[in-house]
Amino acid sequence: MRSKAQVSAEFFVFLGLAFLIAIAFDLASLEQLNDFRLQKENEAVKDLALKLQQELLIAATVEDGYVRVFEIPDNLDNINYSLATVKNSTITIKSKNAFYIVSIPRAIGRVGKGTNTINKTDGVIYITSAHPSYFTDFNVCQTAQNNGLCAGLDIVYGTGYQATCCSEHILCC
Repeated sequence: MRSKAQVSAEFFVFLGLAFLIAIAFDLASLEQLNDFRLQKENEAVKDLALKLQQELLIAATVEDGYVRVFEIPDNLDNINYSLATVKNSTITIKSKNAFYIVSIPRAIGRVGKGTNTINKTDGVIYITSAHPSYFTDFNVCQTAQNNGLCAGLDIVYGTGYQATCCSEHILCC
């Protein structure tokens, strides 16, 4: 017959083992949850980029007089992001963990968060945004990169400035 001390010791050993198994399960679940969140963020950024590309491809194929007003959300499912139009031929969308670039038909203007209007006049596509566009200064981007201050560009100059430094000057990427 076992003593009470042995039963008590066995109980605590099994209790400790159960806690270790529970912690291992939690860690595995957290890793899968993080992977899912990253995948969701990547898909949201890609989806927005492809939707914007499709809007401009439609404008390129229709006749003059085409006008379309559409909204670009400020956040993608609570994910902060920035977008930039580079040399009127690509759109770059960047979030904390995702980055996507799509080519677009040559257009005049830049897309921005909020209300945007696309129109086609005399064979030229024009984009106007209700929000201001960010045109970066090479020296500001270079100084930020040299001093490790890229993360502060969006705080000082406005959302999207760092992504635009990356897309226009290949700095602070």
